[in-house]
Amino acid sequence: MRASAAEESCAFRSVRRSCYAGLDSIKLREEAARRIASAIAFDAFHFAETDPDTGLFTHAVAEGLPTSLNAVWLEHLYPFRVAAEIVDMARSGTSVATTPEGVVMEVLRPEGFAHDLRTVLCGEGDPWGFICLLRGHPSPGFSAREKDFMRRVVPHLSRGLRTAQLLERAREEADSEDGPGVLVLDGRGRVVTSNASAVAFLEDLTDVGRGSGAIPYAVSSVVAQLNRSHGGAAVDEAAGLSGLLRVHGRSGRWYTLRASLAEPDPSGSTATIVVIETARKREVAALLTRLYGLTPREREILALVAKGRSTKVIAGTLRISPYTVQEHLGNACAKVGVRTRRELVAKFFFDGYAPKLRGANGGDGTGRSASRRP
Repeated sequence: MRASAAEESCAFRSVRRSCYAGLDSIKLREEAARRIASAIAFDAFHFAETDPDTGLFTHAVAEGLPTSLNAVWLEHLYPFRVAAEIVDMARSGTSVATTPEGVVMEVLRPEGFAHDLRTVLCGEGDPWGFICLLRGHPSPGFSAREKDFMRRVVPHLSRGLRTAQLLERAREEADSEDGPGVLVLDGRGRVVTSNASAVAFLEDLTDVGRGSGAIPYAVSSVVAQLNRSHGGAAVDEAAGLSGLLRVHGRSGRWYTLRASLAEPDPSGSTATIVVIETARKREVAALLTRLYGLTPREREILALVAKGRSTKVIAGTLRISPYTVQEHLGNACAKVGVRTRRELVAKFFFDGYAPKLRGANGGDGTGRSASRRP
């Protein structure tokens, strides 16, 4: 049954409110799906956070998906086909699409689904989230009106998701005492060994709605990245390669995941070792600058400032005026909520910066007033 224009308008306002309600990432995704359902009927959904560089899923909230679909999805579609489509959609500005006949529907149809509606949440061409709504037989396909509804909520959901990640980051303690987590997966991707830290980290990275015992998408992603990097190379040639992914957990803590191949055993089977560590701020600096909405030019200038370059040198390097450099820095400071370039750099590259940088008189740690230009 199609929603009326009045119901769609009410649903849109409800989704928009949820995006600015200060919800954490999981609650936001759950609430958004529930409110979207009042305008668009669907039988199952999958709402994932994605890595903006690769399009890989880093955490998912799902409902109504049969357990059997997870295995088929990972075997035939994810990560490379789906991740590539997500990146392509974001870069082309195509936020909403349906899947044509082909491999994807050949995978979904045996699982009871006849139609899907895919939505990419992006900011400045980077994909931050992915929503897939599914309908089973014999439901009609998604209408142009329903696609338009999703296009209308995309800017709000994109902003809400990025804000949720920033709020979670703010709630996380800057310095963590946790040691690295170590997982060993066999040739079929099953966990055979894990230490205590890994168990705790996996709990934080666990996707919602995928069933107990399922390996988080974040781990599957970094392993798939590793497998693709060595391709058809011999195992002994690929042993030095590694996969790398930055993700954040349910708590808001950021992690760095690294995957590498172990030496093959006597039977020729090769295990994969995944090391999970709490990420330092500088390791996720690129992601954080995007979350705060810094423009490419602002990010470029920030990187030069972090290297100790002066305003004059930056201006010469980028062939812009010193005034323009200062203007970009001022805009970046306003977006982040700091007042000096020192605080700006510390916000992205140094943990626990505030107490160390601010002097007793509210300066920037150098004896100069915090009210000066950035």
